[in-house]
Amino acid sequence: MWLPWIMAGVLAAVATPVEEAAPSVTPGTITIERDDGAAARDADPVFADAVRAASADANFIPLPAPSHSRYIAIIAVTRKSGGVVTSGTKGTAPAAGIANWGVGMGMRLPTTKDQLRGLVLTELTVTILLRSDKHPVWSGSAMTAQVDGTRAGAPDAVAGKLAEALFARFPSRLDAALSVP
Repeated sequence: MWLPWIMAGVLAAVATPVEEAAPSVTPGTITIERDDGAAARDADPVFADAVRAASADANFIPLPAPSHSRYIAIIAVTRKSGGVVTSGTKGTAPAAGIANWGVGMGMRLPTTKDQLRGLVLTELTVTILLRSDKHPVWSGSAMTAQVDGTRAGAPDAVAGKLAEALFARFPSRLDAALSVP
């Protein structure tokens, strides 16, 4: 009487697909490299430095390239224009010249005019590979939209913000890109 129930349980266990377990990522030595398929950009060294610092905060030991590190972190950076936005920063009015007894005098008056600035969408993708077989063991992506020409929109600020957000969630699996304010 118990045999059919036991057999049914064994068959159910065999018939149920089992997800392949992802290899566990334990921090070790890591080298940061740029994705060869990505177009070279001026900001890439800034992003590499930010990923290096964030990986160190996640208990990895960054090594300079080329090296024989346990892991390789491949970074890809995408930056594109997202349109134009108004920034509510205070500007200054053009100088108004006042002549008095042959002496020129200029004065700038504050104004609250909105300025049009570009919105830049930046995405950072980091893929960590096991050096021995180039098998990916973790991947994550983070994106942000920042106003160009501002402190928050500077490449070093954006790189740090995105790298920190990614490695703050390491080793959790990220199914979609993180949206970073």
